[in-house]
Amino acid sequence: MDDKEVCGVDEQDEARGTWTGMTKNGRIGMMLSITQTQESKDLNAPSRGGIVNSFLKANDTSEIMESLKKDAGKYNGFQLVGLEQNDSGLYDVKTLTNQQVDKIEVCEWDDEYHVISNSPLTKSYQKAIYGRRLISQRLRDSNEMSVEQVFENLMSVATDKSQCYPDAQLQFQTQNTDEYNRPLSAIFIKYPEGTREYGTRCHTLLTINQDDHVSILERRFLPEESTWKDVRFEFVLNRN
Repeated sequence: MDDKEVCGVDEQDEARGTWTGMTKNGRIGMMLSITQTQESKDLNAPSRGGIVNSFLKANDTSEIMESLKKDAGKYNGFQLVGLEQNDSGLYDVKTLTNQQVDKIEVCEWDDEYHVISNSPLTKSYQKAIYGRRLISQRLRDSNEMSVEQVFENLMSVATDKSQCYPDAQLQFQTQNTDEYNRPLSAIFIKYPEGTREYGTRCHTLLTINQDDHVSILERRFLPEESTWKDVRFEFVLNRN
């Protein structure tokens, strides 16, 4: 965290990019990959890591998303999610997706709850539909909850291991076996021991209250210790 942004840095990425970040004035950017087969990936494609950085630093987010739209085909599958406060203090949500869509365009969403996975919102995975139902239930009375209660309820969703399978959209994107797809169909991904070394290893939860106080909890898995570690950030938005 510095005086302008809160975000992680991908040390292995030459672009030193990030997949989730927030500015101190309230702009939020998130990058999700769009699931695709290994054969369809372009090994020479530019890194997607710098996209969120560009979004966070842009003077005008509409301009940066329109510019990105023109170059979106150069990248492997991605979905940029951008959030910005409007004049009412609420958040506008925009997405830009470059695969699994009829047309690459900036989309605006105004539903109360959004759950976005590794497919476009218009072609949601079953686990995203399931997750949206869980969130709508567990945050129904969020105005009456403390931050800790909100985090507890969100974490219960993030760690849900229910497999939402079969999933035609997931199967279409992976073109792989049931054995491969079943673990991917859960919100919390964990493959059986001795199979694929892939799974959920980080959760980032973020709340903003009506007084612009921001609370962030990151829970990260430390493989060398086989434990989870929590890091907290607290600050008040700077609207200037």
